Amino acid sequence: MKQRFTALLLVFALLVPLILPVSGQEADPEEPIVEALKVFFAGAEGDYGAVNPNDGGACSIGLLQWHGARALELLRYALENWPGTANYLSQALYREISAQGTSWSSRTLSASEAERVSALLGSQDGRAAQDALARRDILDYVSLCRGWGMATDATAAYFSVIVNQFGSGGAAEYLGHIRATLGVGEDAVFRDLNVLHQAVHDTKSYGQRYLAMRDKSYEYIVSLGWELSGPTPRALPEGADLLAEAREARPAAWQLSQEALDLLLRFRLLLQKNTGFPQALLNSPLPGKSPPFR
Repeated sequence: MKQRFTALLLVFALLVPLILPVSGQEADPEEPIVEALKVFFAGAEGDYGAVNPNDGGACSIGLLQWHGARALELLRYALENWPGTANYLSQALYREISAQGTSWSSRTLSASEAERVSALLGSQDGRAAQDALARRDILDYVSLCRGWGMATDATAAYFSVIVNQFGSGGAAEYLGHIRATLGVGEDAVFRDLNVLHQAVHDTKSYGQRYLAMRDKSYEYIVSLGWELSGPTPRALPEGADLLAEAREARPAAWQLSQEALDLLLRFRLLLQKNTGFPQALLNSPLPGKSPPFR
């Protein structure tokens, strides 16, 4: 047992350089937004095992209520990185998810399929998969919002909720409608949460059916105590192609850090299984800044 524990510590020592910031550098500055939005989505969208078998013509599953093709992406991600999750699925469902040509853009789930998927997502491995993918997705959302000129954490977090709900293309269109409502050249929307939220309410032609979610995210972000306004951001030129900016803003750097996170999650599970290491320590967050409410 002592030799096994020593070996595990050596593995951890090899993982640390991949996980910790490079010497002299700070942790990812967007980490507070990631952690804050994970808490928000857990309350507003669903818990780990949440499954909506038919959400407007396709299933929505998990912490961020990944929908349709994104639900398929989550399940594939879990199966590829945590093979034991396959045990929760029927053979037919496993083959469908694993097949290259599968499309879930209009895939609903039967009652038995929903039960199996919920069990997978609620398992320890299913939760680990969602934590990893949620972090990747939220960082992606925030990067898009920064690329669009969202200068403050409050505005970036608020609009990241819209990106999660509408996708990058839909969110870019939404932002275009907001800018049209305010008038070209109006940049306060990028640096003041109150202005942005009011502009959302004033945009009559788009997104009105989702105002309850907008109000909920606004109230949540205000409750965090973050600064609601900030310095003037980079201005978008008149007639800027937001869709092009969305494509260019998608980050590539997260991939290495995500691989490191996956390794750490696997190591934690291995350490718990073989040593009985205290669960409280295994659940401690990665190094970095915590949101104000933590």
